[in-house]
Amino acid sequence: MDNSKEQTNPGSSFLPVFLIGLLIMFGFQYFFQDEEPVENAPQVIEDPGRAYNNFIFPRTERGNQRVIDTGTHIAVLDTRGGRIDRLYIKSHGDLDLPMQVIQKTGDQLAIDNKALEITRYNGMDFQFHLYFDGRYAEELGQPPMNEAAFREIGYEEDEQNGVYEVRYRLDNLRYKNEVLDLTKVYRFFRGENYFHQVTILHNSSREDMDLKFVEGGKELWGDLYFKTFGDLGPVTDKKDSYTLSGYGRFFFWNDELINRSNYHKGGSGGAGCGFPFGCSSHDRGDRYSKYIEIQDSLKLMGSTSRYFFAYSEFLYPENVSLQIPDGFIYRNDEDATGREAYTSMFNAFKLEGNEGTPIDIGGIDAIFDAQGNPVPPEEGTAVRIRELQKERRDALILDNRVFVGIRSPAAHDFNRADLMLAEFGTENPNPKASDVIFTSRFHAFFSVIQRGVVWLMHLLYSEIGNYGWVIIIIAVGFKLLTFPLNQMQAKSMKRMSKLKPEIDRLNKTYADNPQEKNKKMMELYKQHGVNPMKGCLPIFIQMPVFIALYSAFSGSIELWNSPFIWWMKDLSSPDTIMTLPFIDVGLNILPLVMAASQILQQRFTTMVTDPNQKMIMYMMPVMMLFFFWSMPSGVTLYWTVQNFISIIWQVANNRLVSDDDDPATAKA
Repeated sequence: MDNSKEQTNPGSSFLPVFLIGLLIMFGFQYFFQDEEPVENAPQVIEDPGRAYNNFIFPRTERGNQRVIDTGTHIAVLDTRGGRIDRLYIKSHGDLDLPMQVIQKTGDQLAIDNKALEITRYNGMDFQFHLYFDGRYAEELGQPPMNEAAFREIGYEEDEQNGVYEVRYRLDNLRYKNEVLDLTKVYRFFRGENYFHQVTILHNSSREDMDLKFVEGGKELWGDLYFKTFGDLGPVTDKKDSYTLSGYGRFFFWNDELINRSNYHKGGSGGAGCGFPFGCSSHDRGDRYSKYIEIQDSLKLMGSTSRYFFAYSEFLYPENVSLQIPDGFIYRNDEDATGREAYTSMFNAFKLEGNEGTPIDIGGIDAIFDAQGNPVPPEEGTAVRIRELQKERRDALILDNRVFVGIRSPAAHDFNRADLMLAEFGTENPNPKASDVIFTSRFHAFFSVIQRGVVWLMHLLYSEIGNYGWVIIIIAVGFKLLTFPLNQMQAKSMKRMSKLKPEIDRLNKTYADNPQEKNKKMMELYKQHGVNPMKGCLPIFIQMPVFIALYSAFSGSIELWNSPFIWWMKDLSSPDTIMTLPFIDVGLNILPLVMAASQILQQRFTTMVTDPNQKMIMYMMPVMMLFFFWSMPSGVTLYWTVQNFISIIWQVANNRLVSDDDDPATAKA
């Protein structure tokens, strides 16, 4: 029975369908994010015009600084504001920060220690403030207490155990008639990507303290805000849009991880993508978005950039409303400085009168026993602070576990679990925060192979000293490892090419009878021992490895600003040599070379007889050109080298591989 629609051979159509499917899969990763955009998130109201009531405190224009080096980080703390003025990540262990990036900063402390300032030189505030919008919007980026004259009331270090602690205190802090005192504790640990930060706002007055204010003859409750830190860095060239696109924020609120991208002026809004295939949502609407309608639900808040992420996790006992942040507010549009990012909120804030007893969270010695070993968790710092948080109503005790590191599962782990257990009451980091390490679930799936590739990159670089040649060696090495698969593909393609006259004859003879044509095709393939699927098998098997390689090349900080040869100055970004006039699009050379190699590869390695499939194959280089145009040049370099190796391989096989294993030839 004749069919009105021609059927194509399933084997010969597999390759173009597979490649198109792959591009569609990548496309979904790029254009669609892991979570839905929030269309109707509640928005912050405009400035109500209320009286400007704020904290009163002694100020200073200059403070005294202290530098702490943990081996993984360098923290520069300042009595002005009682804050971290700068925070650096150091090269250590498997983390090899690119020196060419560090030198561009001109920061001598960074250069001397091979470190990178990670807060865009904004520091970390851990500061209270009362406003964030309207006439006083600057408080979101610069809380007034950043100018406060704190004094250092204690510094301890235990070199043997690698623990360092600094304490600051702000006296004479007032709000209207109430007297308050503010204490900050910073505790750092050698070799850890975590540090401990405790902020205690204590009511020194006997009377209750609240933030009520009168407006329009009505008494209204005021809210207290607590800013941890702003957008994560490091500082980068404004032209480096590829790195800038990775900036974002995340929050764990109401038992949900909320990812939000920074909105860049001139962009479309609604959603944003970091480096390829890593997307996050963005609230549409006014300048600010707030999430405060579900009380006592904020657990952590943090920032991301292309290679790094950092967050502050609020630690507290259950069902203690006073000590738990209610929600958070963040700025939607882009802030060039990265300061006006986000803040946490305590709704209708109130403290009871002073209980008269001191608040003691214990010092360094409290987390070690007489033998110098970390104490059991039931005797550690975490338990002591939890009891204080339960008991005290005259003080807000914010217990923050802060992480700052690269986007790597290994970096997110504790290095000394017993010490972290004594300090934080847990042996493991928050698994919810680890969800932001990878830019998408897609990357996370191939993370094991990716880590292996990064390890190999480090090993080869230590011998070669150039990541461009490292990528080429990995491309060649992978081809050698897959020699049997490639040989199978080469033989299959050669046999298919020899059958082309017969296939053309069958296409012409049975043009009106697709079922009979397919039957004859199968007989022809069987007679000559040809299986069209074998030609596609190598691609199918190698694709997961390529995806892991892509993830490694695009997400490895080592390639950041890493030059190769000639015009390729940065393997972490597209190899743009100029911006085309009128259309404001960069001219990238490697994608053009890649597209040309793709055409040659198809010419030598692909056997397609169906006219429709031929059209698809002709379109493939164009699609690949579009796909690779804005990719890191390191990724494009790898794919291009693979294409040329495949071409050389196929040409050599066409000349050297015999037909002795062709069943039809053997019978003849």
